[in-house]
Amino acid sequence: MSDTRFIAHKDDPATDMPNKIFYSKLLLVAIFLTLIAILAKSLLPQKSFSLVPNPAPDANYFLLDPEHPNAYWVDRDKLHFHCVYNESETNRPCNFIFMLSVDSIKGTNLHDFDNLNLDIKYSGPAKSLRIAIRSYDPRFSNINDSNSTKFNFINLRTKDLINPLHIRFNEFTVADWWLAQYNLPREQTHPDMSNAITFAIDIEGDLHGSEHDIQLNKIEFTGDWISSENWYLLILFTWMFFGAVFNITRLIQLQRLEQQQRAKISDLVITNSKLRNETDKFRKLSTVDALTNAFNRHGIEQIIESLDIRLESTSIIMLDIDHFKRINDRRGHDAGDRVLQKISELILKNTRASDKLGRWGGEEFILICPNTSVGMAMALAEKLRIVFFDTVFEPDNPVAVTASFGVAAIYPSEPFANSLKRADEALYNAKALGRNCVVVAEQDIPH
Repeated sequence: MSDTRFIAHKDDPATDMPNKIFYSKLLLVAIFLTLIAILAKSLLPQKSFSLVPNPAPDANYFLLDPEHPNAYWVDRDKLHFHCVYNESETNRPCNFIFMLSVDSIKGTNLHDFDNLNLDIKYSGPAKSLRIAIRSYDPRFSNINDSNSTKFNFINLRTKDLINPLHIRFNEFTVADWWLAQYNLPREQTHPDMSNAITFAIDIEGDLHGSEHDIQLNKIEFTGDWISSENWYLLILFTWMFFGAVFNITRLIQLQRLEQQQRAKISDLVITNSKLRNETDKFRKLSTVDALTNAFNRHGIEQIIESLDIRLESTSIIMLDIDHFKRINDRRGHDAGDRVLQKISELILKNTRASDKLGRWGGEEFILICPNTSVGMAMALAEKLRIVFFDTVFEPDNPVAVTASFGVAAIYPSEPFANSLKRADEALYNAKALGRNCVVVAEQDIPH
């Protein structure tokens, strides 16, 4: 009888099982430590720079016009002051200033802070307080011109001061009047607090016959010792380092399993391809723009395919919000989204159920109007233009919003793309004519 023995081959997957278990455990530990590191970021103490309470003994703060009786300290140590104005008094600002510089040139670097924490108790009729941080920049600031320091500010509603406020530095902006006065190049027009000279709180406007009481409980700048970006980069680099070590030690073992891994990768490619096809299918099923509740491009294309243009006259209106980028830049993308939603709401409210509204892209909308002549579509576009012009957008901080319109007919004898192109050219002409107007495609002008 032959002596048959079982000898495990060194490439047998069974012999690699202990290593796989070890590396699996090591990977789980690494993942666990990574999760702890990610969660720990929010628990790390923040650095802070406090002006109030307990200002430094050498702190220099004052009311802008202490000699005038309209502004006076109730308790200077507790930063409590009062402003009184009678009906006949010349209008004066009610200003508090905290100096962040000794020589008006070398200030305090607030660039490494992210937030401003305020606790201000206010009593009076003013609707808003202005927080201003002046910053000296030798490129355009002049020590002999105190107004040349960059004017970074934010307006706060007084009714929001009931509770302490947490303000992000990216909420600050540079005053338009200051930018207009100094006419700086674009790269120098953004807020900059890397060399802050003064911190000011003021009430401006018609203050006749009013009283204002202000108690400053907290003025504090806070920020991360290490930014979230750097923290996560550190985690990433740590993973890369240990990943490199891990890959070197596993190189020989991976070579033994090369064929098996290739098969798995092939399976994953097939699976991924199936998932991509399924994703594309579900994406096409979605026909509504989530932000505005108007149809998206796919939805509009389906509507066009379903229309029988041979049996009814159909027109197309393209509209584009004028200077929408300016709204996003000055008010933020949240305000821009609200404007888009309001525009969609106004269009749906002022059109028929048979008219189909689509968001064609960005701030551009398209309106398909079945059983509508070009003349009727032009009248509808003019109606919408007036509605937009008369509507108050962003009531808390109003912004004027207008739109330009291009109108064209949809003919059964031509592809929809041709009608769309004529409407787009008409829209382009409307913008060239100064915006906030309606232009009909030249070929479709009623005679």
